[in-house]
Amino acid sequence: MTSAFEHVEVDAEHSKALVCIDKKIYSKAAILRACYWFSGDLWSDLKEKDESFALTVGLLVTSPTLSHPTVKKIDEWLPQIFNTLSDSQLRVEIQAETASIRELIIAKAFAESGILEDSPPGTFTDPVESKNLVKIATTTSK
Repeated sequence: MTSAFEHVEVDAEHSKALVCIDKKIYSKAAILRACYWFSGDLWSDLKEKDESFALTVGLLVTSPTLSHPTVKKIDEWLPQIFNTLSDSQLRVEIQAETASIRELIIAKAFAESGILEDSPPGTFTDPVESKNLVKIATTTSK
């Protein structure tokens, strides 16, 4: 098993690959999201080790069929897999960084609509609004 990518081993038929993924760089959630993204074309198996993840990916269709007249080798999927891993990890990090702001926006929206029984903690003039990150306009109907 060899590959042009570091930490990747490809089988002789080029139908599956073993990818060693560093836990310091990619989270399990990001890897699972990336695997799900390719689940229509590739199968995946994720094993957790001490300092890394062992991700095995393989082709769902290994020989041409009427619905898949051409079959890409696993080597051709690797660049897309790595790009999707990076994209997924970035999305996980952004989601974690913006979680409190998103929750505040949702809580304020529900509080203003009268759906919630209790108002969320804080005031409508809290630091989020004063930093011009979020402005919730209120209108009164006449």
